[in-house]
Amino acid sequence: MTSKLLTFFLLVASQLCKGLDSGPEILRICLDNKTSIATLYWNPPFDNCNSFKYYKIYSSENNGPWIKKTTIPIIGLNQYPTFIPDLTSDWRFKIVTYTSCNGIDSFISKDQSIDQNKPSLIELDSVSFDFPSQKLSAGWKKNPTIDTKGYWLYNYVSPIVKILDTESTFTIFYNFDKLNPSKIAIATYDSCNYFAPISAEQQSAYLSGKIDTCLKSITLNWSPYLGWTEINQYLVLNRNSNGFSKLTTLLPSNTSLTISNIILGDNLCYYIRTENKITQATSSSNTICFQTRKFIDPKINYLSNVTIENNTSLKGYFKSDNKTDIDSFYIEKQDVDLTFKPFLQLASIPNISEYSFQDLSADFNNHSYSYRIKTADKCKNITSLSNIGQTIYLNKQYLNDALYGFTWNPYKYWENGVASQSIEISSNRFTWNLLKTESSKIALLQYSIENAVSDSVCFRINNIEELNSYNTISISTSNIQCIYNVGNFYFPQTINPYSNNNVFRIYGKGYDPSKGLIEIFNRWGEKLYETYLIDVGWDGKVNGEYAIQGTYIYKAAFYDQRNKYYFRTGTIFIIR
Repeated sequence: MTSKLLTFFLLVASQLCKGLDSGPEILRICLDNKTSIATLYWNPPFDNCNSFKYYKIYSSENNGPWIKKTTIPIIGLNQYPTFIPDLTSDWRFKIVTYTSCNGIDSFISKDQSIDQNKPSLIELDSVSFDFPSQKLSAGWKKNPTIDTKGYWLYNYVSPIVKILDTESTFTIFYNFDKLNPSKIAIATYDSCNYFAPISAEQQSAYLSGKIDTCLKSITLNWSPYLGWTEINQYLVLNRNSNGFSKLTTLLPSNTSLTISNIILGDNLCYYIRTENKITQATSSSNTICFQTRKFIDPKINYLSNVTIENNTSLKGYFKSDNKTDIDSFYIEKQDVDLTFKPFLQLASIPNISEYSFQDLSADFNNHSYSYRIKTADKCKNITSLSNIGQTIYLNKQYLNDALYGFTWNPYKYWENGVASQSIEISSNRFTWNLLKTESSKIALLQYSIENAVSDSVCFRINNIEELNSYNTISISTSNIQCIYNVGNFYFPQTINPYSNNNVFRIYGKGYDPSKGLIEIFNRWGEKLYETYLIDVGWDGKVNGEYAIQGTYIYKAAFYDQRNKYYFRTGTIFIIR
């Protein structure tokens, strides 16, 4: 009875021990055809009783008897290379593990053939642009091959370039962005490093575009998705960061689109969504954004003044914003026909707020002229119209032999009008003195030539602006009008080179020394001398020597300060 109980106890203990441990199973047998070496790979055993001592590897050729190949005394190993003498045979292997917890039994793995099958071909689901990073990305389904180990991704150029080794089924290519929309392909490899064929290449749609602010339109162009035969296309929009939504459905053949009537001031982001009709996979192109804005119209467009500068030119000065979208200034001129017409165009200069212009064609001694400024934005649209500026025209009237009357129009169209008006007087047009200050309502001056202390007296009018809202004051000056004390022109009949009366020249009031000619002839009509310096005249010398005593003939042509022409001729006697 005792013997039977002991036998039963040992049997139960043996079964319990066998439940605590197990031998390895062969995962795969990979063959290197070049070396005829087959490598067995197996999973680690479960040696919970610490009873495993060694492995034995057995092989069978063409379903023949099992023959021991080797004994492996190291339980920690999980692979074994063995030479295959005949690659044309069908070879099978198994592993026997010694021993179980009971110290008697062993574990025999399932037999396994050499595996030379490549993984199955898979295709990419899609190649797309990752929205947050705008980097190229790709996704695919897991290869159904049991011992799939990983995937190689390729840049499908010539030659094909491996760009990534991964075990994942999604990846972002951080070295490929929207400026590099490469063709991507994939190949699976297994635990024997056998590779499936490389898939067909795929390429995401690549979107580009430009905005025409003036036309308020955006033109989009894109390359279609490469690798799908039947597709749907959609244009997706995110306006002002409110989220993306489908804007419009596109035809499969569409590769461009113009969007009209955009609202300036919106932030617009677009991408092309492509859908594979067969697999329902989707792809997003790169995203392009347009930060539109409304043109900033000028708040300042002020014609400060138009003025006559020293009776030589008519100039205008104006102020404008320097932080707006002004492209150019159109200066208009109101001529004698009272119609404003285009006169001059000036380009806007960044960071400049004060400008000037010159009108060389203005006949300011006979007319008053008005000007105004129009601003145009980058699209040539008129955005503002300035005030008008009108020059002061000083008019002279001859009243009688000694009295002259001057009238003028005060400066017009300053923001707050004319603050004060001054009348200035000069005898040489260079040095001006204040004659009187008048109210801007006065536009009349009478002056007698008898008050003149020189041959000519000139006048001009200054109007001073009332302080404007830009905290500036401008001055406008009229044209210059002069009166001349003219008359009593004569030439001496005798000169003596050795006395104080030793020069032959013009005498009198109000002649113009800059315009005239004196010629000297002998009594036979031969010209001896000439000069345009009529106020310097002739000193009686001919070729550096004093002329001999006798009678000579002169001719003199000259103008007075009123531009009246005179001609005189006669004789002159030289005394020696």
